[in-house]
Amino acid sequence: MKRITTLEEIPARGMKFAYMEGPLEEEGILLKMRDGSVRAYKNLCRHLPMRLDDRAPSEFFDADKGQLTCNSHGACFRADDGLCTGGPCKGSHLRIVLVTVQNGVVFVDESVTGSFFDV
Repeated sequence: MKRITTLEEIPARGMKFAYMEGPLEEEGILLKMRDGSVRAYKNLCRHLPMRLDDRAPSEFFDADKGQLTCNSHGACFRADDGLCTGGPCKGSHLRIVLVTVQNGVVFVDESVTGSFFDV
């Protein structure tokens, strides 16, 4: 298990984190939901393999709307389950990165990140 951050340190706009997926370092997006739970997704649009924040503005999460947005393609993804609700990849899901919270600390289990999890 690799420590990412604490629940208190997750900003309302979400945060990026690095993790290993096999031999490659990848980038994930960590979100704290309104109920205090966390969600993590691979920072990769399902339309084309580009980071959600690849273009300006670099903000990717609208906490008020509870959605992530791809700045390149305009795809919108629900934060609670990663479903694309609008844009060129409508109906697809962001790839889930499994994280756990223990005593207020968020961890990613890099031993399972090579296997993608779809909702």
